Amino acid sequence: MSKQKNKIQFHTENSIGELSPHMFGANLEHIGEAIYKNGVWAEVIENRKFCGADKFIWETGVKDDHLDFGIIRPWKGFNPSAKHVMYAHSNSEYIVKGDEQINRFGSGKQSQQITIRENSEINRGIKQSININFVDQEHRFSIMLKGTGQKVYIQIGELNFVIKSRTKWFEFKKNIKFTDNKTTKNLSISINSDEVFIANCSLMPKSTIYGFRKDITKLIKEWVPSYLRWPGGNYLSGYNWIHGIGDKNYRLPFYDFAWYEWENNDVGTDEFMQWCEYIGSEPMITINTGNGTPAEGAAWIEYLTGSVKTKYGKLRKKNGRSQPYNLKTIFIGNEMFGGWQIGHTDAKTYALKYDKFVKAIKKVNPNLRYIAVGACMDHFGHWNEIVLKNIKERIDELSIHYYSIRTEKDKIHPHYTSRYIPTVAASTEVESMLDKTIAEIKNNTKKPITIAFDEWNTYVEAEHPNYIENYNIADALYAGSLLNACINRGDMITNTGIYHLINVMGNYRIDGQKIWKTPTTLILELFTKYHKGKILKTSVNSPTFESPKIGKQPIYKKNKLIDASATYHKNQICLSVVNKSEKESLIISIPTHKKVSSNYLVNGSSPTDINDKKNLEKVSIKKNKLECGKDYIKVPPHSFSLFLIKV
Repeated sequence: MSKQKNKIQFHTENSIGELSPHMFGANLEHIGEAIYKNGVWAEVIENRKFCGADKFIWETGVKDDHLDFGIIRPWKGFNPSAKHVMYAHSNSEYIVKGDEQINRFGSGKQSQQITIRENSEINRGIKQSININFVDQEHRFSIMLKGTGQKVYIQIGELNFVIKSRTKWFEFKKNIKFTDNKTTKNLSISINSDEVFIANCSLMPKSTIYGFRKDITKLIKEWVPSYLRWPGGNYLSGYNWIHGIGDKNYRLPFYDFAWYEWENNDVGTDEFMQWCEYIGSEPMITINTGNGTPAEGAAWIEYLTGSVKTKYGKLRKKNGRSQPYNLKTIFIGNEMFGGWQIGHTDAKTYALKYDKFVKAIKKVNPNLRYIAVGACMDHFGHWNEIVLKNIKERIDELSIHYYSIRTEKDKIHPHYTSRYIPTVAASTEVESMLDKTIAEIKNNTKKPITIAFDEWNTYVEAEHPNYIENYNIADALYAGSLLNACINRGDMITNTGIYHLINVMGNYRIDGQKIWKTPTTLILELFTKYHKGKILKTSVNSPTFESPKIGKQPIYKKNKLIDASATYHKNQICLSVVNKSEKESLIISIPTHKKVSSNYLVNGSSPTDINDKKNLEKVSIKKNKLECGKDYIKVPPHSFSLFLIKV
């Protein structure tokens, strides 16, 4: 153990301002397995609305058995036979309601057609394997179909029942309870004569939180993110909110050109807003400035916040919500500077577009806070400078996004053991980026604008389509240092949001029935629970180390081994400390160290420890585990510590 003391200085009378209530938020975007399939949404059946390409054309071509021709993935043929049964992804027969009769490119407006050419002695149709995460709970099965009055046979694992079809579209509903505890089951829908069209089907636990899984929702409530930002992200720039309200069965799926995936369109405005209310997180909506219009943006805000006497407030009431939602802050677009963004543009054009959107939105709600698109580095032609000088309407915060390390496109990802030091040192890069952005704001506008650092994380292993990262202790320490840096600049940084909440580079990981928190989640829980009130100006005197170049991150020679931040609330100081040393315990001295009332520790036996489905809590929060001496506190290697100090 190094005997050199690392000195941390702060004083309750030396404050830089109040800590913003938006400092510890997160993003929820429709990407990978964040929402559907293995995500937070409770739906069991995959591709329940039969959208996308059929299996034959895109997977097997003509070289293989074509008995599954016309079946939409991941469905397969149930007792397929070239003689008896023909499948088609029909775009001529589908459920419609209201103005949905107007065809739209990429709408996924289709049904699964099953035709029996010759009467069959056995049932034939479609099937898929499903995973039941809650076999002990009652489920609701529903199916929308039409036919010629024949029997339709439904089998779900050990359960069997029969429906008689009708000549017009109708919905059949049934509550079921499984009799065995097998989590993997086969679902089949079949007939033995004539023809049926299936528009959609669903299998959901009856007990959900507005359709979201109860187990993951319970875990998130242990954190309660300051806010949740939705629906994106890149996804947002091709999203029209009007298609995501009302009865889920009548919402058409569509192709998402941002992430090159089909969107089921079951999670929309009302589901998200009500879920936020339940969790206790403030919702933040991102307005589509990609292929959206100011009129669409204003209509969405009216739907969310308008009285029931307004056009879209009345529509909200029709959909089951009379009371306006508590929406306070909106983002006007997402990363519009990037060529990957739908509708991306130059800075001056974006500024003009921003003004048009804000003008339209202010007419329906004049009380919102507005966040404009910024760029964290000058890679996009002086973007921030031009935007700040050209926006005429109200702007409260400038959004920036930054992902450290960024080796995701390398052929070989660096191993955890080789990237520990660069990862914990990456906060040095973040601090430099934040200071440059603060200077840009101060130099280019007189408006009282702060920074929304609303997308941040490390980005190493994530790859299309699921973007999974296995975050370890090093990533957690990076998060702790990044948040320390933001708090220490809390007069200018009033919003931070980790990307992402679930699975996709996420704080929480889901694998069937197994759910766990990453070490980063534990850090965020501690920051959110204990950092409040006044931000104390904090200085750290600590030895430094050099970090090697990795990915897009350069060499940094002066990385402090210790960093810290402090806040003061109700006669209590909250002090968070990161020890970046891989192997050494370090001694720190702080003011009033004798008055430490409790402390919390996040570390591991190894700097590369992770939580996973085999060991859900290998890394956890430990209370009162630090050695506090007469004139020192000892912090273990590769650790995050939080101290509560009574004053």
